[in-house]
Amino acid sequence: MFTTGSKLFFGATALSLAGAIVYAASTGGPTGLMGTVGLVSLAVVFAFLAGINYLNRDGNVPSMQQGAEYTAAAAQPPVGRSMWPLIAAVGVAGLLVGAVSKPVVFKVSVVALLAAVVEWMVQGWSERASADSEYNATIRKRILHPLEFPILGAVGLGAVVYSFSRIMLSLDVETGKIVFIVIGALILGGGFLFASTRKATKGTVAGICALGAVALLGAGVASAVQGQRHIAPHPTTAGSALCLEGGTEGEIDNRSSQDVSAKSNVIANIYLQADGDLVAFINGYPNVEYHEIAVPRSATVGVIFHNESSAPQRLTARLGTFGANPEVVKCTTAANPGKQTYLDIKIPKTNAASPTSPMELMIPGAPGKVIAIIVP
Repeated sequence: MFTTGSKLFFGATALSLAGAIVYAASTGGPTGLMGTVGLVSLAVVFAFLAGINYLNRDGNVPSMQQGAEYTAAAAQPPVGRSMWPLIAAVGVAGLLVGAVSKPVVFKVSVVALLAAVVEWMVQGWSERASADSEYNATIRKRILHPLEFPILGAVGLGAVVYSFSRIMLSLDVETGKIVFIVIGALILGGGFLFASTRKATKGTVAGICALGAVALLGAGVASAVQGQRHIAPHPTTAGSALCLEGGTEGEIDNRSSQDVSAKSNVIANIYLQADGDLVAFINGYPNVEYHEIAVPRSATVGVIFHNESSAPQRLTARLGTFGANPEVVKCTTAANPGKQTYLDIKIPKTNAASPTSPMELMIPGAPGKVIAIIVP
């Protein structure tokens, strides 16, 4: 026999199915499809609720059942308030939005939905563990706190770092310095006030920190929507005419390191001597001057350039021209007199054909100062 509640839900199910059939027959195209899908989904939901209501018999308890006043669902204490149903609903909505918009929205929604399901299940189980609500709360904390605190800490720290980075990237360089100093001073001053004021309660401290976090997050979101300032690319020697023409350039050379730390895969030390001669000392033969070096194919190796001349100089590697591609050229920053720089070289394995231009190390603007590169 069907209960009153299940009859109502079964009737709503039948009405939704009938409406879906009528709507599908009377409306065509994308509009008809969307409406039909919506009505069928509604029918599925009503059928699910009808089944649950039928199995629970509307929560009715026979009046002659012994101990019903203690075992009935109505006699149990009410469940505690929870935010997880709301988060689960937001996660489901985010899945739909992310499926038709950005993948990151879908991924975040999946994480939120899984977290809500786990938290909701554990909370529901813990509230029925015993008749003591404090003991139930202790069980929940014992299970979930080791998981919640690290995750929430990581998420909170990530949100703070991301928000702060968006704020700094949206400001110009000079304003960013001032804002950085002001925010740091406010954080330091707030920490000092909290430490020096013994009457401040935990609720007050938590409230102030929460307000600061919300303000920082809001400013970060607004800055992200506004977009970051234009950041000019830092100049490098890659593709620079200085590699072949010589000379110096302030932004590239003045801020470069003039010393080389320990490097791996160094096959030779290249010296521009005081008399203008360019020589190579290959590892293992420190007292023999070479004017050619062997570079293995498809391996990254390095050379250290030592400038013993009286003017800043750079070392350029001309690595050949292959087919219709432009010549491959690399160079170091300008090494000041008595200083050194590092240059890495790699000859691709695909360059099997003989190059149409020389492969050599040279000093731009100084013809004849060349060390040939031999590729076995």
